[in-house]
Amino acid sequence: MKTKFLSIPSVIERHDKPLTQLTALLEKRLQLFEAGAGFLVGELALAQGQVPYRNINSSPSDMDYQLLAKAGLLLASGAKSGELVVTTGFPSAVYELFKLQAEKFFSVRDVVIEYNSDTLNGGGRSRVQLTISHLEVMSEILGCIHAIRKGPLADDGNFFIVSLGYGTCETALSTAEGPIARTCVSVPGLRHAVNTLYDELSASYYLSMKNEHMINQSFQRGDIVIGRKRMNLLSARSSHLTSYYNEVLSPAMRKAFTDTDFERANRLYLVGGGALYPELVNHFQQEFEGILDVIVPEGADNFAALGYYLRSALWCGPNHIERAVGLDIGNAYTVVASHADEPSKKKKETAAPESAFLEE
Repeated sequence: MKTKFLSIPSVIERHDKPLTQLTALLEKRLQLFEAGAGFLVGELALAQGQVPYRNINSSPSDMDYQLLAKAGLLLASGAKSGELVVTTGFPSAVYELFKLQAEKFFSVRDVVIEYNSDTLNGGGRSRVQLTISHLEVMSEILGCIHAIRKGPLADDGNFFIVSLGYGTCETALSTAEGPIARTCVSVPGLRHAVNTLYDELSASYYLSMKNEHMINQSFQRGDIVIGRKRMNLLSARSSHLTSYYNEVLSPAMRKAFTDTDFERANRLYLVGGGALYPELVNHFQQEFEGILDVIVPEGADNFAALGYYLRSALWCGPNHIERAVGLDIGNAYTVVASHADEPSKKKKETAAPESAFLEE
């Protein structure tokens, strides 16, 4: 069972006028319409918008969450009406609070998505009608654990896991019987380092209208342009990630993980967007040298979406696997996981020899 992933930045900006002369793939030219208003979503909001935004840990009753959810469903469906089975989730800190709101928003009903389908000529809008036939809401850390146990890694033993998200970071010791509740801790995520960098830059430079989502893009790239001058941020990024690890992550893990826990497991999986920063991974390796193997699996930033997708796939079964969707609406990126169609194998047609044709 192959899975495909689509990822868009979790930002929106209001823009009522339909955009034109855009030829990119749908995920890079998303413009949705809601209650008579138009909104740029994802890459398009960053490229065409002025101050794209998303409220951190916004609830399913908020407009930004709902637009990102609809954008994810639109991409998952290939912009075609039909039926979907959806699994999504939230950080543990807000899981109980947002679970009922999500069930209300995604309740078994038709979700109508209106979007700009002709961004080349501005020819009009299209509507997609999707029926959510089943919804499951789970905690983000359980989604990541499910991906490790039921995905390509198929790890059925005991292991530590740290999910390094933008808004929150979550930890757990997972066993075959379930996670150890005492080790399940939620602390501020990577935005802590991004915001301290923002404070440092704003003390010396005029950052114009750049907000934290725009600074985060620069944080990821390792450079920023201020006053028409390009600045290298790699050294500053490393410094702020080090402070974040020493001040937030390491104390939280020291409190959550005991010597008895280390006797039960010998490996730690790093997942989430933070696992893509080598300097942050190095800190984990240094702290747990000789006690844990620190593993960054391939596609670590997609593990929550993968775990959600695998849960949906269980409900669908093999006959309707194309309906399964994992939807991870993160604070920095929204990731959609769905079934990847197997490439059709075309039979090679053997052409008749030219000499045979001439003889007929």
